[in-house]
Amino acid sequence: MNLDVALTTETALNSLSTLRSTLSDAGHHVLRFTLFDYGIFVALLAISVIIGIYFGFCSKIKQDNVEEYILGGKSMPKFPVAASLIATSVSGISLLGVPTDIYAYGTQIWMFVFSALAVGFTMHYIYLPVFQDMQLTSSFSYLERRFDRVVRQTASFVYALSALFLIPVVIYVPALAFSQVSGINLHLVTPILCIVCIFYTTVGGLRAVVWTDTVQFLLMIAAILAIIVLGVVDIGSFTEIWRRAERGGRLVFFNMNPDPTQRSSFWCVVFGLTTNWIAVFGINQACIQRFLAVPTREAAKNSLKIYIFGLITINSLACFIGLLMYAKYESCDPVTTKQVQKLDQIVPFYVMDAGGKIPGLPGLFIVGVFSAALSTMSSSLNTLAGTIYEDFIRPFRPNASERSSSTAMKAIVVLLGLIVIALVFVVEKMGSVIQIVVSCSGVISGSVMGMFTLGMISSRANTKGVVSGVVVSISCMITLWISSLGKLQYDFLPFRRDGCDESVLSSLNSTWIHHSSTEREKLPYIYRISFMYYSLMGLLLFLVVAYSVSILTGGGTVADQRLLTPFARCKKDSNCHIKLKAKISQHPLLDDATKDKV
Repeated sequence: MNLDVALTTETALNSLSTLRSTLSDAGHHVLRFTLFDYGIFVALLAISVIIGIYFGFCSKIKQDNVEEYILGGKSMPKFPVAASLIATSVSGISLLGVPTDIYAYGTQIWMFVFSALAVGFTMHYIYLPVFQDMQLTSSFSYLERRFDRVVRQTASFVYALSALFLIPVVIYVPALAFSQVSGINLHLVTPILCIVCIFYTTVGGLRAVVWTDTVQFLLMIAAILAIIVLGVVDIGSFTEIWRRAERGGRLVFFNMNPDPTQRSSFWCVVFGLTTNWIAVFGINQACIQRFLAVPTREAAKNSLKIYIFGLITINSLACFIGLLMYAKYESCDPVTTKQVQKLDQIVPFYVMDAGGKIPGLPGLFIVGVFSAALSTMSSSLNTLAGTIYEDFIRPFRPNASERSSSTAMKAIVVLLGLIVIALVFVVEKMGSVIQIVVSCSGVISGSVMGMFTLGMISSRANTKGVVSGVVVSISCMITLWISSLGKLQYDFLPFRRDGCDESVLSSLNSTWIHHSSTEREKLPYIYRISFMYYSLMGLLLFLVVAYSVSILTGGGTVADQRLLTPFARCKKDSNCHIKLKAKISQHPLLDDATKDKV
């Protein structure tokens, strides 16, 4: 979803909430959909519906059991799975927020490349082998196998709640954009889009979700590339874009200042952002579900490679759009000249300004943003349905048939979809509150990652330690986050307006006030730590507390070595293996067949 969910959500909401007034400024073309734009948009919805109908009614493979509905029968091709992963991870919020971040603060955030590589490395060697060996429909069921049901349900509940608050924001942002450029009422646009998404997700299951994600991924790529090609042609060359960015001090890749209160340094991005990305893009239930949907472990690893490459590529293209915007407005910044009221409006303003005269291009970009949003919503609904059913309903229906379970999950998708539609209208009235809720989900990611990580790498961890770690980590991080809420303001890099036309300068009716960080500097040092470190801080707090409490309460044992990552498992010729074999033989809850297998 975002390099930083809270940041990009705020950016996107502020960008689109005043888009109509921005696009109506004198001297600029008003962005409005043409028939060609509408055709692209309708085609996206029609293709999504057709895919849902095919897999729901026409395909020889029926969605009438849990494995088929949630995991696609574990027979999905690797490329569509990887494309679905990328589309799910890159929301429309990111496409609007990341370029703005580059425009205002420079390219330091582009070092997320190291974070993406770290996600691939840890998934390949730590997390994915365990999930592949266990072959579980819910990643949270791992926590029950490793610890107990309380830990599993806690993690599932936190995930479900955060996802339910995020999905409406993801849908609201592009829906508002479409409403602004088309004139169609937001209250009509949102239900139509949600209903289409609910339909193909409910009817077609994971197969429909993955294939629609693939189509939406290709549209997203087309939208980004169209804007980039147009921008490069407008500026003249890549060299000139780079030269202008360098003149403006935007090329900041290796700020090695170790001060953790800096908004974004090399260390901040590499260490802080990596933790967040592993939690969001690695052990997230939606990602694990897709890695288990391919038939073999080798296919899963290949999908992971494609996924990491695509993640780096898409986000890099979004970063480059930020450089394009700066190159175009190097000497006449639209913010300081009041052509846009806030910096957050710069992306839709640029799309209008650069491509408004080309029929279909603005529409293609909006459809690309919408594609990212729909893929996130459909994937989240499918994943949430499986999580809710497996963790909260199946225990009360232990003898339910596969067909009955599949039907129940489809009903859950519909119910969740209706809740999302209702919450979209809440977002419209309570945007700032939703920003707080979405930001809070980032605060808890460190502890969620800690539960999986400690469980897989240490056999000494136990339930008491994990529960203590979660309580301490989340409590401390929420306290830190609330204390600094709204006060972590950072200075932008310098903007210019010396190259503006006289007509633009004469229209200024007020003096632009530079963004100030004075209030931030008055905070105690601990509250000034960059938001990018929140996940890392939460993880470290969890690990210290959870491991210490586990040791003090007698530690734990792991009978099934598949619950540990390969390098943490006992070797057959080690003392650990001999002791473990004795414990397994005496385990009261394992039958003889299971003991032999373990």
